[in-house]
Amino acid sequence: AWLLTTALPGKTAFQVLEEYPDSGENIVDALAAFLRRLHSIPVSNCPFNSDRVFRLAQAQSRMNNGLVDASDFDDERNGWPVEQVWKEMHKLLPFSPDSVVTHGDFSLDNLIFDEGKLIGCIDVGRVGIADRYQDLAILWNCLGEFSPSLQKRLFQKYGIDNPDMNKLQFHLMLDEFF
Repeated sequence: AWLLTTALPGKTAFQVLEEYPDSGENIVDALAAFLRRLHSIPVSNCPFNSDRVFRLAQAQSRMNNGLVDASDFDDERNGWPVEQVWKEMHKLLPFSPDSVVTHGDFSLDNLIFDEGKLIGCIDVGRVGIADRYQDLAILWNCLGEFSPSLQKRLFQKYGIDNPDMNKLQFHLMLDEFF
């Protein structure tokens, strides 16, 4: 498989939200719509696997090789040893995956806006078939830096009435290993 990319003009969603805080709802609406479109791509069209089993194996390898930076953990896990995150994450298993094509690191720093429009995404090294909460959790977490109302709006605009907090927390913990 191959991937063709091109340079994009503009600013990251994070930069736009910092510069124009009143644009938060419009930004979230655009991100939710983009994510719905990405997640609607048939998984049969994606040759890359990024499922839970694959990502857990990568995470364990990174942990075993001392490549996880515990000083970079989210505030919720600040001060936790890597092994504690691993143990707590496994307590959230099992759950039924809802497999879609995911970006893999759908953060505000990887989404590009130009002239008020979302024009693309960067850093697609973790793209692949995975649970939709892989992307939702990372974006939800980033939006929390700005406002809980933006986090809530993300799920509303994406079309999820009752977010699965178990999956959300699992994917946030899994992301700590990368």
